[in-house]
Amino acid sequence: MKLCHSPTSPFVRKVMVTAHELGLVDRLDLVKPDISDIFKGINPENPLGKIPSLQLEDGSLIFDSIVICEYLDSLSDTATLFPADPLDRARVMTLHAIANGMTDAAYQRRMDSSAMPKGEGSPTWNARLQVAMERSLDELENKIDTFKGRLDIGTIAIGCALGYHDLRFSAENWREGRPELTAWYNEFSARPSMQATQPPAS
Repeated sequence: MKLCHSPTSPFVRKVMVTAHELGLVDRLDLVKPDISDIFKGINPENPLGKIPSLQLEDGSLIFDSIVICEYLDSLSDTATLFPADPLDRARVMTLHAIANGMTDAAYQRRMDSSAMPKGEGSPTWNARLQVAMERSLDELENKIDTFKGRLDIGTIAIGCALGYHDLRFSAENWREGRPELTAWYNEFSARPSMQATQPPAS
């Protein structure tokens, strides 16, 4: 299976952490994205131009990150990262939605400030996205007892979201005023899957 991959992408990292946790990482062939044309996106194979995407043995392509993670989960003989019970699954997927939304807001802010031509960014929209990130962090701090000590796609997404915050917005210090979330992340980020997928500093 060919995974269109970048080590700094938090969405790719979510897939890679999932693969490590499920013992499937050796089945992935990592392929670099094409960054030559911003109008095509960084992954021309995907009509959305985004990473990650996963090319299967039959040549078909699946995306985006949550779809790939669920597919990998279906290939594993280990405990599922997606609960079978409908209510448990809904709760896990809601946690995933918070983390994924926070990650998306952070990624948009990064693109707005670094990838767009000078003068094309929007300080107002950047500020709105920052508010979304802060509110998501507060929600995770308040909900810590609902996911502490668990491993599922929700907690994997949270771990990757916080890691991306550290990578791109470390000056904003998300840990301040959030001791429970900080303690949780300190423990979760020590997992071998998180250590193996630590993004480079640049």
